Amino acid sequence: MIANQDLIKANAKIIENDFNWLKNLILYQLGKANDALIERIEKQGEIQPPTIEKGTFYSDFIIENALNGIERGILLVALAAYIKPGVFDPLLEQSLNDKHFDTRLGGIVSNNQNSFIPTGETIIFILTNNSLSERLLILNILENNHWFFEQNVLLFDNIIANRPMSSFSIHISKEFVNKLTTGVSNKPNYSLTFPATLMSTNLDWEDIVLTENVKEGLNEIELWIKFEKVILEDYDLGKKIKRGYKSVFYGPSGTGKTLAASLLGKKYNLDVYRVDSSQLVSKYIGETEKNLGSLFSQAANKNWILFFDEAESLFSKRTSNNSSNDKFANQQVGYLLQKIEDYPGVIILATNLKGNIDDAFMRRFQSMIYFEIPEQEQRYLLWKNAFGDKFVLEDSIDLKYIAKEYKLVGGQIINIVKTSILKELGNNSTVITERILIDSIKQELKKN
Repeated sequence: MIANQDLIKANAKIIENDFNWLKNLILYQLGKANDALIERIEKQGEIQPPTIEKGTFYSDFIIENALNGIERGILLVALAAYIKPGVFDPLLEQSLNDKHFDTRLGGIVSNNQNSFIPTGETIIFILTNNSLSERLLILNILENNHWFFEQNVLLFDNIIANRPMSSFSIHISKEFVNKLTTGVSNKPNYSLTFPATLMSTNLDWEDIVLTENVKEGLNEIELWIKFEKVILEDYDLGKKIKRGYKSVFYGPSGTGKTLAASLLGKKYNLDVYRVDSSQLVSKYIGETEKNLGSLFSQAANKNWILFFDEAESLFSKRTSNNSSNDKFANQQVGYLLQKIEDYPGVIILATNLKGNIDDAFMRRFQSMIYFEIPEQEQRYLLWKNAFGDKFVLEDSIDLKYIAKEYKLVGGQIINIVKTSILKELGNNSTVITERILIDSIKQELKKN
């Protein structure tokens, strides 16, 4: 959906009304409200957020998710910190003027003292009116995996073990800022906290040549994508069968593992994210688990296909616990196993070294698909598809003979075609000569 400007403006007005309510509530809790505001809050019920109706991105999200006043207030604090931090100016002023810091306010004053970053304690101060029962309600939301955090709507910053979650600052994910303000959820970009890249392809299934065994394995994944809901809900097997599907694609480089994953996503309109396994693994204790937690948290409930390329670097065999390093490495494997099992979408591990992957992972995967080196007839089809109809081949070129003579995989054939075309274009020609083609084949073979 592409939002028009009138809808965006109407949506912004609703959010602005909520920000005004939040700022008034802050003034009231600080004892700085004027008589008229005190009257409205104490006698006219303005302590509750404004009434809203469906029709904008923000109001639809609140109504469709049945947010109560406290949940709405928590969401609003995080949203204000992102797009209108001036809402917290009264708290900043109070913090800077106090000789003795008021711990009730929570919050973090920035180094240059020009902004106030709210924490869980700030939320409690604003929303509870010093009520212990309401404080416990908020603590329950912050501490016990509320869907705000499970679905990556809100995130904590710089968590320290064995401290209450209310002491940490909370921010709203950029994805949900966009969703609440424009109605469009931007897809995440590669970063240290999200080491994955959205994959796409302009190719189609007819551009990839696969064996019957591979086709059969991919078909099983397709059947799961199409019928998962029927199996788990209509046939009431959700208690016996876990959500999601896990598969291992293994075989030599260039045999189509990555392209097959991309085409699955394209066919069923699912985002496919290639996970950079090397960025997930850290030499520092606890960092790998933190990286994995961040990745799976952002992927939760998105129905993405997660594609772990060169998976052996992350899913390698466990070692004996002879050293502290072995112990922590094995803990990482255990943590990853749990994350894999709990992920409700499709996970694909791609590897050239199947034997290096821990057996514990193998047992948890529903299928293992071997992408083998193509046979002669398949290689011939790959050559024909790769050149297409834009370039003319010299009459002396016999693709069937080349397919028989050179045992190449699809990725190598594409490289050779690319090199040949570039060389011929450099010669101001659109005819692929036998000499250039053979030279390009030899150049590719030298890589090995």
